[in-house]
Formats: sequence, structure tokens, C-alpha cells
Amino acid sequence: MDATLDAVVIGAGFSGLNAARILRGEGKNIVVLEARDRVGGRTKHGQIARLDIDLGGMWLAPSQVRLAELADRMNVGRYPTYLAGKSVLTMAGKTGLVNGEDFTEFLTIQEKIQAYLLLRKINHLLSALDEVDPWGSPQSKKLDSTSVEIWLCEATQSERLRSLIRVICASLFCAETSQISLLFFLNYLKGGGGLESMISADTGGGQNLLFHGGVHQIARNMAQELGSALRLNEPVHSIDVSNGIAVVNTQSAQFWAKRVIVAVPPTLTNKINFNPPLPSAQTALHTRLSMGSVIKFWIAYPTPFWRQQGFNGSIVRDDRPASPCFDVSPPNSELGLIAGFFEADHAIHAGDSNTLHRRETVIAMLAAHFGEQALKPLDYIDVDWSREEWSKGCYGAFAPPGVMSHYGSSIRTPHRSIHWAGTETATQWAGYIEGALQAGERAAQEVLRGLS
Repeated sequence: MDATLDAVVIGAGFSGLNAARILRGEGKNIVVLEARDRVGGRTKHGQIARLDIDLGGMWLAPSQVRLAELADRMNVGRYPTYLAGKSVLTMAGKTGLVNGEDFTEFLTIQEKIQAYLLLRKINHLLSALDEVDPWGSPQSKKLDSTSVEIWLCEATQSERLRSLIRVICASLFCAETSQISLLFFLNYLKGGGGLESMISADTGGGQNLLFHGGVHQIARNMAQELGSALRLNEPVHSIDVSNGIAVVNTQSAQFWAKRVIVAVPPTLTNKINFNPPLPSAQTALHTRLSMGSVIKFWIAYPTPFWRQQGFNGSIVRDDRPASPCFDVSPPNSELGLIAGFFEADHAIHAGDSNTLHRRETVIAMLAAHFGEQALKPLDYIDVDWSREEWSKGCYGAFAPPGVMSHYGSSIRTPHRSIHWAGTETATQWAGYIEGALQAGERAAQEVLRGLS
């Protein structure tokens, strides 16, 4: 390409697409380069029993206003996660049923008191944390020097509550509590409105709403608006900003631009050769972050038969690999659909098996709670995000102990004319689509200021 562009955006997930949308709205001349043959990043279209579904990110919290505004503009409707009825819960050797998602029903009076005290401790730590500059907080080095697991064992003596937090960590980060920095854990919760908000599928929660037809269609619509400015199958292998104008190289083309936005997971930046090299702290951050491990599955039945038995389809267990799972059946379909996850270490081990074996694992768990009807699904599909070449994991990157307090301040710092987007760089709802949109918005504003 001979002309100098205003900006090159690398990555056509929600973050890169939003940055591109904003820049185009300001009349800027841009190109978006995507390594995959599709857009959407860590969202992905799939089908089960001829129904369009999300194989990646899929939920909306009411406080996630950017995603909601895009959905409204594109007339993409929403429906709530089904919660009417009993959820199945197994923790530390005890199995029980609770109404909706009221897990306190599962606890003894003593455990309820301990849960209240544990949540107070978490909220107290959150109150002292700056979500924009967590590494600058007074306790940051202390919090970052320990894992969630070590803190958890000191914070409560209840093995059942420990098990619950371990399951929550696996669900939020697709990683084990022993692998996650306490500072990172708290900062993540802070940006999502707190622990109770992030784990809830009820009104106001992080898993509250689903999209008719799937959230992936929003990314596709955003891509269509870009037209020829979007180029698929164009992985970037080098960016040279040594002489003022950025030179971006792929296998088939070269682009010149005044600014560059890198909107890919930080763990994949090692696939790009930067000249001059990134600052050492930024490189250290990117190499020390780890991606979560998750296999997402969907299973379809002729009807949501479990509802007739008084269940809402939710199963949360600490002793089975295919958990948690949820009833995500659209109200305009007769099908019964359950979506769930192999997460963290369970995902790593299940990744060595095959789809058929994982299908049997899921069916066995569902049949144990919902009976023989669960043995005859119409269809099953799953995707191992660790095997996706341009993701290498999901939902996002997490920080082990000792990373954030040393290198975290580099996560959004531009390198000359290179700016950083991607959900990991968000200050609100990091790891979610909303965080990706916020990060793309911020990076686009940085570019606009740089071009003015």
C-alpha cells in the first residue's frame, strides 16, 4: 500500500473493531488486519441443532452499556439466563439443591457467618484498590506477592467456602487459585463491580442476559461497516516505528501509518517483531501473563425437560470437570440447550481427550441429576480455546503472583506510535466483551489525540 494511513488496527476482535469504528467515524483513513479468516476474536459463531450459537463470549450484564448500545443499534435482542427452579451444587463432598442461584441455602448457619466475613474481607480489600492504578495502591506489593489460594486458606477455615472460591476462580479466570495473583484477582473484581455482581446470572449480574442469534453477529455487523478497510488472513509479523512513520508488515503486504493499535491478547505479541524493541518492562509483562484454559460446550435436547422436574439447568460442582453449566434455551425455540465449561486444569486434561469422550462426560453428569432423558441429546459441540492459534486460551490473560506490581503499569503505555487495546487493558469489565470495547475506545481516543 503506497499511501500513508492514519492508523493500522491489528486484530478484529471487539476491541479492534470498536477502535476502527470510532476512528472511521472521525473520518480517519485506516485498515484493520486480522490473522484469522473471521472477525470476533474470542467470540465465535457456531451451530447446534441448526440453531446459531456463541462458542466464545456470550453474556451481557446490564451495566455493560457499550455492548448494549451496539446491540440496540443493530436490533439484536436479549433474553435472560433461565433461573426459575433448583440449581445443583456440590462443594467439598456435599450435594444439595438451592432456589435460583441462592447458594447461601446450601450453607450451614456457621458457614453463612463465615461467608459473610469472607465477603467483608474481600470488599474491604477492594475498597482500597484503584482500578486504574492498582499497582500504585499502598498494599499492592503485599497483595501481589501471594496467590489467591494462600490468602484463601488464611482468610477462612471453611473447606466448603474455599471450594466455592476455587470454583469461582476457575469460572472467572479459567485458572487455579494457586496460579493467580491476589492483586490481579481483586483488580478484576473491582472492574466488574465486585464478586457478587460478576458471578451472578440474575438481574444485574455478569451472566444475566444472552443474545438472540448470538453476540457474534454484532462483530460481523461491525466488520461489514468497515468494508474493504478490513483484511482477513493477514497476520502481522513486524512493526517498525524507528523512523516516525510506522511500517507494518504481513506476509503479503506492507502498510505505512501514523499510528498503530495492537488489539490482540498480550500473550500473542511475541509473534510480532517490534523495532525498536518494546521496553523491557512491557516485554516482561507480556511474557509473564498467562492465558486461561477453557473448553466451552453446548448440548441440545428436544425440550428443556429438566424444567418439568423443577430444575433450572444450572450445575456447579467442584468434583466434575464439565461444570459450571447453565440453561441457555432461547424463549423462541422449543429446544432445550445447556452451555457449560471445562475450565482451568480440567480443560487442560480434557484437551488431551476427544470431542466424543467429552460429550460422554457431559451426558453422564447431566444424567446423574436430570435422569435418563439426558442420555439422548440431539446434538453436541465444543471448542477448545487453547487450540485456537490466534487466542491460545480464553477468556483472557491472568497474572501470576509478582507480575502486576512489577510490570503492570506498562499494560496501557504506548510505545512511540503504538497503542494497546484488547480486553486485558481495560479498567472496567476486563476479560469481557465490554472490557474489549472500552479498551478499543480508549486506544482510539489516544490515536485521535496523537493525530491532532
